[in-house]
Amino acid sequence: MEPEFTYPFSETVNHLKSSDIRDLMKYAIHPDYISFAGGMPNNHLFPVDEVEEIYHNLPRDIKELAFQYGPTTGYPPLREAVKKYMESKGISFENHDVLITTGSLQGIYIISELFLDPSDTVLAELPSFIGALTLFKSFQAHVEGVPMDRDGLIPEKLRHAYKKQNNVKFLYAIPNFHNPAGLIYSKERREFILSFIKENNLVLLEDDAYNELYFDEEDRALTRPLLAMADEQTAKQIIYAGTFSKIFGPGFRLGWLILPKGIFNKAEIIKQSLDACSPNFSQVIADTFLREGYMEKYLERIRPQYKLRRDLVLQAVRKYFPEEVKYVEPKGGFYLWIELPGQVEAKKVLDYALDNGVVFVLGKSFSPDDSLVNTFRIAYSNVETDEIDKAIRIIGEGIYKAMSEVGV
Repeated sequence: MEPEFTYPFSETVNHLKSSDIRDLMKYAIHPDYISFAGGMPNNHLFPVDEVEEIYHNLPRDIKELAFQYGPTTGYPPLREAVKKYMESKGISFENHDVLITTGSLQGIYIISELFLDPSDTVLAELPSFIGALTLFKSFQAHVEGVPMDRDGLIPEKLRHAYKKQNNVKFLYAIPNFHNPAGLIYSKERREFILSFIKENNLVLLEDDAYNELYFDEEDRALTRPLLAMADEQTAKQIIYAGTFSKIFGPGFRLGWLILPKGIFNKAEIIKQSLDACSPNFSQVIADTFLREGYMEKYLERIRPQYKLRRDLVLQAVRKYFPEEVKYVEPKGGFYLWIELPGQVEAKKVLDYALDNGVVFVLGKSFSPDDSLVNTFRIAYSNVETDEIDKAIRIIGEGIYKAMSEVGV
């Protein structure tokens, strides 16, 4: 008998693992399930009419250009439009430049390849975005989770994590409407992060996918990017990742990196090896969407819709969840993070929910070490409003059941 053929996988591939989100998507797309699993915009809120209008009104030569390859750095008019947009948020481009990416996750990949060697360390919030955690680990880096409270990273926890690890290459943070924790950093915590990276000569990767999705105008000032708050020297230590996925549509696969000029060329070479260029068609549409004022009108239309879903979820949580359950009321974004009493396993709640037609994502998925077993994420962005009360009631029943089994 001949020996079975063995594929010579790379070390990178051998360090990949399946995520709970991917495994749960079979339920999330099933019509018989109410899904709080996918952290995605609402299908019914996409700017379909605006995009049709934009494309219809484009000159013929620009339409033809949209079908062609483009520069690796991005469609020049879009790069300039992104710069102008980010300057309105207080970011200076004296020492930085814009690289268009195929989604923000590609941007995170570029930074990982730029900095990480096997056994290096990334400091990341606990919990953190599963896509970033998977990427960091695929480069065989150690990810050290740093606990948060409702205001962001806890200063003493961050100091301790930094001191105990070797070869810390950068800090990864999501300061606005965090995925999955739903919180927004306070002004004091933002200032602490800036002073911390300055004191320790540490690079910061600021992931700001949800910046525009605040629910109340009074909270808009809280969303100011850390890069905009930094002094000139500290700003050189900050890399900013933005995306059109949550404010335009993930199907366009467009994001951007704001990079210190000292690393821009190396980042461009990495991107060139990945895909040569991001889709020109998407970039041409996004340029007009951003430059001609479509985006702000669109955001004014969708913010109340996401706020409505947040309000309905919170209303149902107050009605159906035990008072022992902890959560932070999100001021924007797509997510509510649930913490159960310590000895209660969220997996038991999920099992009950699945049996009754509801799906969500376990908190351990957002941990580098599979901790946080008593937590889970509710993504309310892409659920129908008339299904929310029923779904939260079912989850609440599952929580009571799981608590009774451990005597809570």
